[in-house]
Amino acid sequence: MTSVNIDKLKDINLFVIRAFCLVYQHGNSIAVAGILDVPPSKISRSLNALRQSFSDQLFIRRQHGFEPTPLADNLYPILSRLLGESEEIAAIGHFKEMDHHNNLHIITPPQLAINLIHSVRCAAENNNDPHSIHLKLFNDSTLDELASNRADAVISFTPAEREGILSKAIATPKKVYLVAREGHPIWDNPSLEQIASYPHILYGNACYPNSQSPMKFYCKRKGIPFQLDSIASDMAAMSNSLLESDAISLLAFSSCASFFRDLKGIQAIQLSSRQFEELISFKTPKTVYLWLKHDQDGRVSTPIWLQKSLEQHILNSLGQAG
Repeated sequence: MTSVNIDKLKDINLFVIRAFCLVYQHGNSIAVAGILDVPPSKISRSLNALRQSFSDQLFIRRQHGFEPTPLADNLYPILSRLLGESEEIAAIGHFKEMDHHNNLHIITPPQLAINLIHSVRCAAENNNDPHSIHLKLFNDSTLDELASNRADAVISFTPAEREGILSKAIATPKKVYLVAREGHPIWDNPSLEQIASYPHILYGNACYPNSQSPMKFYCKRKGIPFQLDSIASDMAAMSNSLLESDAISLLAFSSCASFFRDLKGIQAIQLSSRQFEELISFKTPKTVYLWLKHDQDGRVSTPIWLQKSLEQHILNSLGQAG
C-alpha cells in the first residue's frame, strides 16, 4: 500500500493539482506549461511535490509521452473532482469580480500553443477588455465545443464544415525548418537528398494527420524509401526522440523551431527558399484556419480584437509577421 506523507500533503495547492490533472490529460509537461503559461520547471516542481507526498513516481516517461502509474490513475478522478469543486467555490467567492472579468476559451493545435496566452492577454489589456484566458488543445470534439458555446475561437488546419461557424483562412506556411540533435551528421550537408536519407519524426495529432508530410511525397516521387522513426503527438515526445537518436524532423512553424533552439542539445535551421519550393511542389502545406462563432442573427460573435490577435499570433508562429 502506498504511504502518504500527510505533512507534505498539507502544502499541496490548487496549482499543483491543476498541473497534475493537465499532465494526466495531455501526457506531457511541456504542453501543460504552455497551457498554464508558466516555465516547464514549475510543472516539474509541482509533480515532484506530489511524488514526494505519495511516495510514487506518478508518471513514467515513454517515447510517446508520460504514462500514468496505477496510483495516478486512481488519483486523477479524485483530484479532478476536487479541482472542479474548488473552482466552483472560487467562482462564487469572486462573483462580482467575474462579472467584469469574463472567460475566454481558445482551442488550438499544440504547434500554435506557444506564447498564445501571452499574445491574447496583451491584446485584451491593450483593448481594455480584461479576460481570464483558458487554453485547450485541439481534439476530436473541438467542433462540437465551439458549436455549443464552450469555446470562443479555434485554430485549426482544416475548415469547419458546420453551419453557423465561420472558417477564416489565415495563412499557409512559407518556410520549412530542419530540426535535429546537435552534432548530427545532417548538419554537414542539409540538402533534401541527405534529409531524405535519415529516419523522420512526424508530428501527428487530431487536426494534423502525419500522412500529409511533404517529405513523404518527396521521397515517393524521387523513388527513395521514406524512413519513419516515430509519430509524436507533442513537442515533448519529439524532443526526446531527437535527443536519443539520429532521427530528424521538418517543421513549418517558426515558433516551434525557436522552441527547439532553446532546448539544450537540439539545433534548428531554416531551409532555403529553393528547398521549400521544391518540397511544396510535391505536397502543398496545410492552411491555418480560424474558426469563429455566429450568433443568432448570423453575425460573428467573437470580439474583433480577439480575431485580430489570433490572426497575428498565427502569422507570428509561421514567421510571417510584417
